Amino acid sequence: MQAKATLPRLGHVALPASDPHRLGGFYRDLLDLQIVRETDHPLAGQEVQLTGHPLDGSHELVFFTNPEARHVAFGVDTRDQLTSYYGRAREAGVAIPYAHDSGRAISFFLRDPEDNLVEIYWATGQPRRENPPISDPAAIHQLVAGA
Repeated sequence: MQAKATLPRLGHVALPASDPHRLGGFYRDLLDLQIVRETDHPLAGQEVQLTGHPLDGSHELVFFTNPEARHVAFGVDTRDQLTSYYGRAREAGVAIPYAHDSGRAISFFLRDPEDNLVEIYWATGQPRRENPPISDPAAIHQLVAGA
C-alpha cells in the first residue's frame, strides 16, 4: 500500500505594520515570542520575524512595512511536493508572480481567487543567502521545477 503524501502545513503569517520593530516587541513581550530576524527585504520593506519555537530555526509571524507583501505561507516536506504544487497551480492557470531562493527555503508565490498572496515553500536546511526574489517566468520555472 502506498503511503499518503504529507499535506502542506501552515508555515507563517505575514502582516503589514507601520512599525514592525515596535509590533514585534509587543508580541515578544506579551506572548514571549522571540525575534529571530530583523532586516530590509526587497519586496516587503523593513521586516521582523518572530517564533515561539526558536530551536527549529523558523518563524511563524512576520511584520513588514509593505502592505502588498501580506501573505500566508504553507510549507511542504520535500522538493518533489513543492514541484508538484507548482505544477498543479500552473495547470489550473494560476499566475506565479515570483519565486525566491533564500538558501533556507525555495518558494513560489501565487494569488488565490480573493487576490490573497500565498507562499508555498520547501525548507532546504541550507544556510540563509541574500538572494532577491525573481519574477521572470522561465527563471521561476527553473528554480521551482528544476527544468
